[in-house]
Amino acid sequence: MRHLPPQYMVCLSGLICAWLSCCDNGQETSSRNETNQSSDTKDGAIIPPDDVVHAQYAGSQTCKQCHAEAHAAWQNSHHGMAERGYDPALDEDAFKPKQTLQHNKQESETFLDAEGLAKILTIGKDGKRRAYPVKRIIGHDPLRQFLIPAPGGRLQTCDVSWDPHKKELFDVYGDDERLPGDWGSWTGQGMNWNAMCASCHNTRLRKNYIPQTNSYKTTMAEMTVSCESCHGPMKDHVEWQKNPPKSDDPEKKNIKDPTLTKQTRDQMLETCAACHARRGEITGDMVPAESFFDHYNLTVTDETDTYHIDGQVRDENYVFSSFLSSRMHHAGVRCGDCHEPHTNKLLFNDNMLCMRCHTAPTAEYPNVPVINPTAHSFHAEGSAGNDCRNCHMPHTTYMDRDARRDHGFTIPDPLLTKEFGTPNACNRCHTDKDAQWALEWTDKWYGERMNRHTRKRAILIGRAREGDPAARQGLIELLKTEPIAAWQATAAHLLEIWILDEQAAKALVEALKHDSPLVREAALRSLVTQCREGNKTVRMAIEPLLEDPSRSVRVAAAWALVDTLDLKSKAGRELVHMLDHNADQPLGRMQLSQFAFLRGNPKAALAQIRKAIEWDPNSPPFHHDMAILLSMNGDTTGSINALEEAVRLDPNEPEYHYKLGLAWNEAGDLSKCVESLENSLKLNASNGRAWYNLGLAYNSLQQPEKALSALLRAEQANPDDATIPYARATIHARLGQRQQAIEAATKAIQNRNDYAEAIQLMRQLMR
Repeated sequence: MRHLPPQYMVCLSGLICAWLSCCDNGQETSSRNETNQSSDTKDGAIIPPDDVVHAQYAGSQTCKQCHAEAHAAWQNSHHGMAERGYDPALDEDAFKPKQTLQHNKQESETFLDAEGLAKILTIGKDGKRRAYPVKRIIGHDPLRQFLIPAPGGRLQTCDVSWDPHKKELFDVYGDDERLPGDWGSWTGQGMNWNAMCASCHNTRLRKNYIPQTNSYKTTMAEMTVSCESCHGPMKDHVEWQKNPPKSDDPEKKNIKDPTLTKQTRDQMLETCAACHARRGEITGDMVPAESFFDHYNLTVTDETDTYHIDGQVRDENYVFSSFLSSRMHHAGVRCGDCHEPHTNKLLFNDNMLCMRCHTAPTAEYPNVPVINPTAHSFHAEGSAGNDCRNCHMPHTTYMDRDARRDHGFTIPDPLLTKEFGTPNACNRCHTDKDAQWALEWTDKWYGERMNRHTRKRAILIGRAREGDPAARQGLIELLKTEPIAAWQATAAHLLEIWILDEQAAKALVEALKHDSPLVREAALRSLVTQCREGNKTVRMAIEPLLEDPSRSVRVAAAWALVDTLDLKSKAGRELVHMLDHNADQPLGRMQLSQFAFLRGNPKAALAQIRKAIEWDPNSPPFHHDMAILLSMNGDTTGSINALEEAVRLDPNEPEYHYKLGLAWNEAGDLSKCVESLENSLKLNASNGRAWYNLGLAYNSLQQPEKALSALLRAEQANPDDATIPYARATIHARLGQRQQAIEAATKAIQNRNDYAEAIQLMRQLMR
């Protein structure tokens, strides 16, 4: 979760949620209510209706006559089989004879009924077992999932799945028990096909969520990932090829088809990325050859645990961001260099895949390092340790059966394991050894080469995640000098922790001019706090980005300026469209809550966050936002209850303990305030505002020595904050410690030369 802005007093109601959650949501309130117009805009224009758009598609069967070889390769590929109806030839062995699965505390069965219909007997949303019909299958290899119809035009993806290799049922959640009512249970919105699966398993899908009825009218050009998913709508091409114009002029004998436009390598990459990326949707209507960043917000390595500090995947990420952050991408490698596009298979299944480039420099890749796999790996030829991919593309298994290779091409580094717990490929294989053993061997084999830029970068990111103030300057330098844009975006995200620092803010403002939309958007997100707190320089720097060439940047700028934004402007309509598009998910509702609050409608904000909690009661950030809104409405008791629930759900999040401490202060219970602040600092000792507020609380409890100690810790964490030494000066003055009070007041004035209270205190002390 993003850090909230530090405050200058022990007051919870002074806090608002100033970060944008980029995810896919009687009191239906959508952002389009305020604009009183349709928000279905694309590049500022109305998005054409489904029937008009889908009429441009010819269907994959029309490709077969002229492109028989490519069609045959595609037909049985993962793309060709991405989604389909139930097929007895492929699926009957999952249902006949009856199969039984014991998973967690329940038992499920698959069977064919008397009419031959495939059904699953399992626990539903109401906690009762009943037989549900299987309407479709998504996925093919290494697992297949079953889609079950539900009210409101929904399809739900069942947790009971089929392993076609082992010929057995299994639970995609593994040992993670998800109960009816949970967002992530198979009946919850987290496993809703319309929102979570459909767009990547079908061609030109329109989700069509209807918030007024909480239902869907989902449509698509064609079921599964068809030819036109990658090549775009081809109806005009098919029609032109049926009757191409003829010419008697020999020079015009082979007239080129005017309906075809060849995609560049980068356009092809971004077409793949539309599905092979962890991202938030902006439009819900990506078309091949259009920019990824006009349709999605990409999740990159930041302060969250989606990625490890060196960029290795941790949570499910779907490849693109890892690849974008890699040296391979930076050198010009693209998907088609390793993958055959129609079969989706690798061009080679051994080291030859890498050695095509790493044997000798080529005209395309003149700076590629030459590598001898055996000499480089120090493992025997043919061994697992000699396979390039096992070291630089290790597997992580998702959905209990789906082992996916990391596309960050990272370098195994046991030192990062020792210092930050980051996994390394050596110990992934040698599970009987520890990181120290692996570190000794890598140091012996590679020596000083291990102390490379990637290690230093990872250590910097690790320290920044821990809130180490010394990491701030390193991030500023990384943002300015790192050659890979994805890592510059990481630096921009992490600098939000120090957004009140003048140098950090200046670096982020400068990054608004970066060539990459990924970096511009990241810088924008980190500047939101400054923008909301009235920094005119930052607002003026952001305003031109409302007209940025990239829609993701325009929308981020619109969010930063949402309190004064003209919602009928191009960027305003695009923001409204994104918010409404994502309103079928709890996080989307949280966004709408923040939107309503920032537009001056706290009642609507409460309604939206309550809807988010209704759909996902086990997500701590929703209770946190609820607490903020309740506090601002004067409901301190409700705010405390919401924060206690957030703490119960995530006791290791220091921010929740911190906010709870502020809430207890509002309630007048300083003992509980101190307890919560101390708990927060046990989890994150670098939070200067927590130390500051703890110091004030100690002072109120007549514990001046503890107060001074806490305030000194606050100054160490936030050395440029003038309010902290001023608070310390007032305590020293009260205790009659004149010299210490003068020193503290002097520091406050040095940090802020117009600090009236500190100046007046100094005058009193100097009499």
